[in-house]
Amino acid sequence: MNLATDEVHIWLTQISQVPRSALDACYKLMSAPERTRNQGFRTRPMRDADAITRSLQRTTLSQYENCPASQWVFSKEKGGKPVIASPQTSLCFNLSHSREWVVCAVAQSASVGIDVENCHRKSSVQALAKRYFSNREYLDLISLPDKLQKNRFFDYWTLKESYIKARGEGIALGLNKFSFELSADGLIGFSCDDELQDDPAQWCFMQSSNQGDHRMALAIKPAEFCGALKVRYFLTIPQHSVESYTGPLLLQAHSASPIF
Repeated sequence: MNLATDEVHIWLTQISQVPRSALDACYKLMSAPERTRNQGFRTRPMRDADAITRSLQRTTLSQYENCPASQWVFSKEKGGKPVIASPQTSLCFNLSHSREWVVCAVAQSASVGIDVENCHRKSSVQALAKRYFSNREYLDLISLPDKLQKNRFFDYWTLKESYIKARGEGIALGLNKFSFELSADGLIGFSCDDELQDDPAQWCFMQSSNQGDHRMALAIKPAEFCGALKVRYFLTIPQHSVESYTGPLLLQAHSASPIF
């Protein structure tokens, strides 16, 4: 499969749609270290989701390189971000999963991060926002009617997660050290503290809802091609089926605009 430098491909697997036979194949594809890690999860649904994630990672990358899915080797950067150790490739990827969806974003020679979240999770969004969000984001959240606050919380949360994952760093980076602004016309503004040593103009962010009950956000750097960035979607059951997807799950492209 061809992947141009101005493209991002997003592969999606709906966990509940994976048949038993395909799930068994996911387990068989895992490496020995992956199997050991998998056994550390407490419940069978958690282990199944992990097996599907590992299989999606491997089978997706094999769509672009002449490398069998079983032969990909991965390592982790200092911040824990998984990267390709072998074979040598210009591919970059990032993974995320919720209880229902596993997603994998693939790009060429770029920093890419993706996050998907179920908006119906039980949580005190105001308390979490006050703890983790910038003051601007928190004030925007609490200015909304109660019934709209949870969706706005996950708008911000997925954007923040996509950014720290693209950078290869965790929450320790400081979620309140950078800020998003969601305007009525659909633009996504972005700024960050000087200590992060980053240039907001280099980033492009996109966001989408998934069937009305999820939020998904994508972060990518560099942003030189973001004005013409093409996003393609593929629904897949790893080692079972692949179909190009043009349905309601569509990310709206927004170039980052600095917040002053």
